[in-house]
Amino acid sequence: MSRLRILCLHGFTSNGTVHAHQVRKITNQFSSDFEFLFPDGAHEVFMSERYKPDNAANKAWMDFVVATSTAGHRAWWFAQDADPAKNDPGGFEGLEKSLEYIGKFIEKSGPVDVIWGFSQGGCFAGMLMALLHEKQRDHPLRSYLPKQQGLPRAGLFFSGFKARFHQYDSVYEHGIDVPTLHIMGEEDKIVTIKRSETLKSVCRDGRTLKHPGGHNIPESEEDQTVIDEFLREVLNPKSRESL
Repeated sequence: MSRLRILCLHGFTSNGTVHAHQVRKITNQFSSDFEFLFPDGAHEVFMSERYKPDNAANKAWMDFVVATSTAGHRAWWFAQDADPAKNDPGGFEGLEKSLEYIGKFIEKSGPVDVIWGFSQGGCFAGMLMALLHEKQRDHPLRSYLPKQQGLPRAGLFFSGFKARFHQYDSVYEHGIDVPTLHIMGEEDKIVTIKRSETLKSVCRDGRTLKHPGGHNIPESEEDQTVIDEFLREVLNPKSRESL
């Protein structure tokens, strides 16, 4: 029996290695029947140009990424606000490159059974899930993804959100028809619960896990159990090591 593949997409200015470290308490519970895939974002973020280490939190994050990995700070796109004066609607600069990159990644690794993501990665995961709906095969952005990849069995979004630019509304036209779990931090000031619910609103079987923390992966045993049981339910492999 082939292993169940879970595609895990990191947040803005993170990378695959750092994200794997952040979610290790979840992934370490699963047996070898599961393969967790942690690609690096297609775009490099030059932190010195965008974010000065002018406070302890910024500097700590930058130091942590450098100490934990070699890929540096990565992103799936760069959000560009609308500029009415130039008739520019705004959008995700670099989205197409990331779609092409993930398409090739899936072609190499094989079709995935679940897509999850954190923050910007959660938004990207939601867009991928929506584009993989069988009725979206003619969508222009769907052409970047391999034909053999069908709609995964489930989606899991940590501080995820729906794309805010109207040109992406068609991506969500048919919604997401498989079970999804939306993890939201009650103290998250970056992706608020209200913003996370915009993604849940396009999911047919969206479930919510709220935790008392902020913009982070929940680490309590209770929250970990909810995530574990969700994945167990939607994937239901024949064999699995006891937890």
